[in-house]
Amino acid sequence: MKVPEKTGNKQSTANLVLSLLNVALIVLCSALFGCSSSGDTTNTATLKAPAMVTADPGNARVTLNWSPVTGATSYNIYYATQPGVTPKQAQYSAANQNPPFVLRFLPGDVTPLSNGTTYYLVVTAVTSQGESVASKEMSASPSATPPPPAPVQVRAAAQSGQVALSWEASTGATSYRVYYRTTPGVTTANGTAVPVTADTNQTVAPLEIGTTYYFIVTASNANGESVPSFELSCIPQSSPPPSAPSGVTAIEGNRHITVSWAPVGGATSYAIYYSTNRNLTKTNGIKIPNVTSPYIMSALSNNQGYYILVTAANAAGESVESSTQAATPVATQPIPQMVLIPGGSFSMGDTLDNTVYCLPVRTVNLEPFYIDRYETTYTLWKEVYDWAIAHGYTFDNPGKNGSYNMGTNMPVTWVSWYDVVKWLNARSEKEGRMPVYFTDSAQEVVYRTGQFDVTNSQVKWAANGYRLPTEAEWEKAARGGLAGNRYPWGNDLGTGTSNNNLGSAASVGSYPGTGYGLYDMAGNVFEWVWDLGSADYSWSGASIDNPHGLDTYLPSTITGPSLSRVRRGGGFSYGDRYLKVYERMFRVPTYTAIYFGFRSATNTP
Repeated sequence: MKVPEKTGNKQSTANLVLSLLNVALIVLCSALFGCSSSGDTTNTATLKAPAMVTADPGNARVTLNWSPVTGATSYNIYYATQPGVTPKQAQYSAANQNPPFVLRFLPGDVTPLSNGTTYYLVVTAVTSQGESVASKEMSASPSATPPPPAPVQVRAAAQSGQVALSWEASTGATSYRVYYRTTPGVTTANGTAVPVTADTNQTVAPLEIGTTYYFIVTASNANGESVPSFELSCIPQSSPPPSAPSGVTAIEGNRHITVSWAPVGGATSYAIYYSTNRNLTKTNGIKIPNVTSPYIMSALSNNQGYYILVTAANAAGESVESSTQAATPVATQPIPQMVLIPGGSFSMGDTLDNTVYCLPVRTVNLEPFYIDRYETTYTLWKEVYDWAIAHGYTFDNPGKNGSYNMGTNMPVTWVSWYDVVKWLNARSEKEGRMPVYFTDSAQEVVYRTGQFDVTNSQVKWAANGYRLPTEAEWEKAARGGLAGNRYPWGNDLGTGTSNNNLGSAASVGSYPGTGYGLYDMAGNVFEWVWDLGSADYSWSGASIDNPHGLDTYLPSTITGPSLSRVRRGGGFSYGDRYLKVYERMFRVPTYTAIYFGFRSATNTP
């Protein structure tokens, strides 16, 4: 009996020594390499790298997309101009981004990416405990004439001896092509190509029942074919599940969203899936089973954007996902109205960070004016747009409802400076006000059609119609009465104060207001203003009354293109840099994007 007891004592002593050694090793590892102990609640070794990464080349930019990683709170992007990118070797890190992300600038600079240069990119997932390994490396070469972006929101529905695919229309695409095969890793080179279609729906047949097929979709136009979409799979069945629900709507309220859809023939039950990430699927969304239409999703967070889809099911299985809808619960529904910005002087420009194109700081004196409390919503845009089309106006772009044509109370996007200026004239005429913008210096021919570079002499500044705010007016409004501040709310970036990294626009009024009661002046979508682009403010004096900016275009060392207008306020895909009240970005007046909108100003409420 004594031998086992003695052996046990030796074993206990050995275990104690081993435990002490383990503690010492953990401490040493932590000190040397930043390792965490096995007791941590999050183990970054189990955090998967982002998958399904796509890199769409654009004009002096690359748009990255990827599928969400479970547990990730943000993502890092690394890139270089040589292959073999790693987080340690990367030329640049665009930290804390969410998909999709538009990469535009070289490291530590505001110079756009170079057209014709190939960029290599990887993405990592991040939690408070650390970072995942890098994704598969992607490459893209920006071009002045890029192909359309890869199709997104691709769905594949199983049918008897065939598969029905659908996807969201790609901007600028004139046709699409589906490629498929029976093993994963399908490409445009190894997949069977389906005849080109101009429709965003394609049925692939005949296919073998019970066999798994893998699909990708590309978009094309005169500039070429896009990179492939995310790959997805589907199995044709002899008795397929019901079709996906159609007519899905999501209407927000105070901490709730009401979801409705049309009945589906043969369906015996329905399920709702939701997420705060746009790349929502049945796989990564939170499921609410056995629901009926309409269904109220309750106990949600106000001012948080939610993405929602619905599926139908019967004994044969569950349908493919419906189209995705978006909604942002709010305590009070935003009511469009204008806010008085008091007259007086303020210091305009960068008093804190020495940003060259925001200097020299000057004292600006402004008359009182009114500006929209919220960014122009798509609902208001469409109401005026339809009236304008019936009254002799023409536009280059019809505008979109938020970033992806979904959601309620969303800002209008995909509108150029030319579109906006004509729309403002139309809004004035529709309401019986005097238009502001003309095509002649006599101010007799109202600007209603074409692309016309209105000059200061062709603006009826004293009119009671709607117009864009000038840079000076916009900056004073954004400062909200605070002097020398960096952001509309103060000098600290803070958290939860703006939408600068959500991957899509949010409903207007989702973020705290300024001292003047204006919402979303930082983040959400960039906003067009009146002024022409300039390399700095040296063209004006130290003190200036009601400045309207330059009278003619000047080349700019900052923007690249010399024919540019100014946008302000930052957007959801550019990080926090452009949230500063004095920051400026310059774009040609034909430019449109998913993060680009505006708000109206006027002299008369």
